[in-house]
Amino acid sequence: MSEVMQEVLDSLAKIGKQWGIGESVGRVWGFLLFKSCPVTQREIEAGTGYSRGLVSRSLKVLKRGPMIEVKREGREIRYSVNTSLTESFGELLKRFLAENIKPMIALLSTNRDKISDAKVRETFSAVLHEYRKLNLAVLLFSKIMNDINTMPVEEENVEEVAKRIEMKIAI
Repeated sequence: MSEVMQEVLDSLAKIGKQWGIGESVGRVWGFLLFKSCPVTQREIEAGTGYSRGLVSRSLKVLKRGPMIEVKREGREIRYSVNTSLTESFGELLKRFLAENIKPMIALLSTNRDKISDAKVRETFSAVLHEYRKLNLAVLLFSKIMNDINTMPVEEENVEEVAKRIEMKIAI
Protein backbone atom coordinates (compact mmCIF):
# COMPACT_ATOMS: atom_id res chain seq x y z
CA MET A 1 0.00 0.00 0.00
CA SER A 2 1.41 3.38 -0.98
CA GLU A 3 2.20 6.03 1.59
CA VAL A 4 -0.43 8.36 0.08
CA MET A 5 -3.10 5.67 0.19
CA GLN A 6 -2.26 4.82 3.80
CA GLU A 7 -2.41 8.49 4.82
CA VAL A 8 -5.78 9.00 3.10
CA LEU A 9 -7.23 5.81 4.61
CA ASP A 10 -6.03 6.81 8.09
CA SER A 11 -7.59 10.27 7.69
CA LEU A 12 -10.89 8.86 6.44
CA ALA A 13 -10.94 6.34 9.30
CA LYS A 14 -10.47 9.21 11.75
CA ILE A 15 -13.30 11.19 10.10
CA GLY A 16 -15.54 8.11 10.23
CA LYS A 17 -14.87 7.81 13.94
CA GLN A 18 -15.52 11.52 14.55
CA TRP A 19 -18.81 11.37 12.65
CA GLY A 20 -19.93 8.37 14.67
CA ILE A 21 -20.15 6.00 11.71
CA GLY A 22 -16.98 4.11 12.61
CA GLU A 23 -13.36 3.97 11.59
CA SER A 24 -13.97 0.89 9.46
CA VAL A 25 -16.63 2.71 7.43
CA GLY A 26 -14.23 5.54 6.64
CA ARG A 27 -11.43 3.15 5.76
CA VAL A 28 -13.65 0.97 3.51
CA TRP A 29 -14.92 4.08 1.70
CA GLY A 30 -11.33 5.24 1.30
CA PHE A 31 -10.30 1.85 -0.07
CA LEU A 32 -13.05 2.10 -2.68
CA LEU A 33 -11.86 5.60 -3.54
CA PHE A 34 -8.51 4.16 -4.66
CA LYS A 35 -10.09 1.49 -6.89
CA SER A 36 -10.53 2.30 -10.56
CA CYS A 37 -13.28 -0.28 -11.03
CA PRO A 38 -16.03 -1.81 -8.87
CA VAL A 39 -14.77 -4.47 -6.44
CA THR A 40 -16.29 -7.40 -4.53
CA GLN A 41 -16.62 -7.67 -0.78
CA ARG A 42 -13.86 -10.28 -0.80
CA GLU A 43 -11.51 -7.78 -2.50
CA ILE A 44 -12.38 -5.16 0.12
CA GLU A 45 -11.63 -7.67 2.89
CA ALA A 46 -8.25 -8.45 1.34
CA GLY A 47 -7.42 -4.78 0.77
CA THR A 48 -8.39 -3.55 4.24
CA GLY A 49 -7.53 -6.62 6.30
CA TYR A 50 -10.99 -6.46 7.88
CA SER A 51 -13.17 -9.49 8.57
CA ARG A 52 -16.16 -10.34 6.39
CA GLY A 53 -18.55 -9.20 9.12
CA LEU A 54 -16.85 -5.83 9.64
CA VAL A 55 -16.74 -5.15 5.90
CA SER A 56 -20.38 -6.18 5.57
CA ARG A 57 -21.45 -3.82 8.39
CA SER A 58 -19.35 -1.00 6.89
CA LEU A 59 -20.89 -1.50 3.45
CA LYS A 60 -24.37 -1.41 4.96
CA VAL A 61 -23.64 2.02 6.49
CA LEU A 62 -22.10 3.28 3.26
CA LYS A 63 -25.13 2.14 1.23
CA ARG A 64 -27.41 4.20 3.45
CA GLY A 65 -25.20 7.25 2.79
CA PRO A 66 -25.43 6.84 -0.27
CA MET A 67 -21.64 6.95 -0.26
CA ILE A 68 -21.21 3.93 -2.52
CA GLU A 69 -22.78 2.50 -5.64
CA VAL A 70 -23.81 -1.14 -5.66
CA LYS A 71 -24.19 -3.23 -8.83
CA ARG A 72 -24.98 -6.89 -9.21
CA GLU A 73 -22.98 -8.66 -11.92
CA GLY A 74 -24.21 -12.21 -12.20
CA ARG A 75 -23.81 -13.81 -8.78
CA GLU A 76 -21.40 -11.15 -7.54
CA ILE A 77 -22.12 -7.79 -6.01
CA ARG A 78 -19.63 -5.06 -6.83
CA TYR A 79 -19.07 -1.85 -4.94
CA SER A 80 -17.66 1.47 -6.07
CA VAL A 81 -17.34 4.89 -4.48
CA ASN A 82 -19.89 7.63 -5.01
CA THR A 83 -17.70 10.67 -5.42
CA SER A 84 -20.52 13.15 -4.83
CA LEU A 85 -19.57 13.99 -1.28
CA THR A 86 -22.11 16.81 -1.13
CA GLU A 87 -24.98 14.46 -2.00
CA SER A 88 -23.76 11.89 0.52
CA PHE A 89 -23.29 14.52 3.21
CA GLY A 90 -26.72 15.95 2.46
CA GLU A 91 -28.27 12.51 2.89
CA LEU A 92 -26.41 12.02 6.18
CA LEU A 93 -27.77 15.36 7.41
CA LYS A 94 -31.33 14.47 6.44
CA ARG A 95 -31.05 11.13 8.21
CA PHE A 96 -29.52 12.78 11.30
CA LEU A 97 -32.43 15.23 11.34
CA ALA A 98 -35.05 12.50 10.99
CA GLU A 99 -33.46 10.02 13.40
CA ASN A 100 -32.10 12.33 16.10
CA ILE A 101 -33.22 15.95 16.09
CA LYS A 102 -36.93 15.62 15.27
CA PRO A 103 -37.55 12.78 17.78
CA MET A 104 -35.79 14.81 20.50
CA ILE A 105 -37.93 17.87 19.74
CA ALA A 106 -41.05 15.70 19.98
CA LEU A 107 -39.88 14.12 23.24
CA LEU A 108 -39.02 17.45 24.86
CA SER A 109 -42.21 19.11 23.62
CA THR A 110 -44.41 16.30 24.89
CA ASN A 111 -42.83 16.13 28.33
CA ARG A 112 -42.04 19.76 29.13
CA ASP A 113 -45.45 20.50 30.66
CA LYS A 114 -45.33 17.32 32.76
CA ILE A 115 -42.42 18.64 34.81
CA SER A 116 -43.49 20.25 38.06
CA ASP A 117 -40.17 21.83 39.05
CA ALA A 118 -40.10 25.29 37.46
CA LYS A 119 -36.29 25.39 37.14
CA VAL A 120 -36.16 21.99 35.43
CA ARG A 121 -39.05 22.99 33.13
CA GLU A 122 -37.14 26.18 32.27
CA THR A 123 -34.04 24.12 31.43
CA PHE A 124 -36.16 21.75 29.32
CA SER A 125 -37.56 24.75 27.45
CA ALA A 126 -34.07 26.13 26.82
CA VAL A 127 -32.86 22.78 25.46
CA LEU A 128 -35.99 22.48 23.32
CA HIS A 129 -35.29 25.95 21.90
CA GLU A 130 -31.72 24.89 21.06
CA TYR A 131 -32.93 21.73 19.31
CA ARG A 132 -35.36 23.81 17.25
CA LYS A 133 -32.51 26.10 16.21
CA LEU A 134 -30.42 23.03 15.32
CA ASN A 135 -33.36 21.72 13.30
CA LEU A 136 -33.47 25.00 11.36
CA ALA A 137 -29.70 24.99 10.83
CA VAL A 138 -29.73 21.44 9.44
CA LEU A 139 -32.68 22.23 7.16
CA LEU A 140 -30.96 25.35 5.82
CA PHE A 141 -27.67 23.54 5.39
CA SER A 142 -29.45 20.72 3.51
CA LYS A 143 -31.00 23.28 1.16
CA ILE A 144 -27.61 24.90 0.63
CA MET A 145 -26.14 21.48 -0.20
CA ASN A 146 -28.92 20.93 -2.74
CA ASP A 147 -28.16 24.32 -4.31
CA ILE A 148 -24.47 23.53 -4.46
CA ASN A 149 -25.22 20.25 -6.25
CA THR A 150 -27.05 22.13 -9.02
CA MET A 151 -24.38 24.79 -9.60
CA PRO A 152 -21.08 24.52 -11.40
CA VAL A 153 -18.46 25.10 -8.74
CA GLU A 154 -14.92 25.62 -9.93
CA GLU A 155 -12.07 26.77 -7.75
CA GLU A 156 -12.03 30.23 -9.29
CA ASN A 157 -15.78 30.93 -8.83
CA VAL A 158 -16.38 29.61 -5.32
CA GLU A 159 -16.81 33.13 -3.90
CA GLU A 160 -19.33 34.01 -6.62
CA VAL A 161 -21.37 30.86 -5.95
CA ALA A 162 -21.33 31.62 -2.22
CA LYS A 163 -22.68 35.12 -2.89
CA ARG A 164 -25.52 33.73 -5.05
CA ILE A 165 -26.49 31.26 -2.31
CA GLU A 166 -26.29 34.00 0.32
CA MET A 167 -28.63 36.18 -1.76
CA LYS A 168 -31.12 33.30 -2.10
CA ILE A 169 -31.36 32.78 1.66
CA ALA A 170 -31.22 36.44 2.73
CA ILE A 171 -33.88 36.98 5.34
